[in-house]
Amino acid sequence: MIKKRYFSAHYDFKMGFFCKFTLFLGILLLIIFIILKISSIFMSDGSTGFMKQYYDFSGSGAPESALALAIIFLVVGIILYFFHCQFAKLSKIAEEIENGEDLE
Repeated sequence: MIKKRYFSAHYDFKMGFFCKFTLFLGILLLIIFIILKISSIFMSDGSTGFMKQYYDFSGSGAPESALALAIIFLVVGIILYFFHCQFAKLSKIAEEIENGEDLE
């Protein structure tokens, strides 16, 4: 027999934490992308040693991958923020119903 689970209206499935986490990762990856692109402007192809490796890395597909992941994390974070706000409204409505106040 399948057991029914009842969730409280105050339980938001940790949407606030996941929202902050994904937004943080998105912003971090965006900053990494910007740093790689700006630093590659100031370096030339004639660099040697570590700077040559850094220039080659910034010219590869890795910065574009970081940008793509940053966009994905930012969009997921915004969606989770929307769900978090909706759960907060639901919690407020449930509290008003429990206290017997009118919804009008």
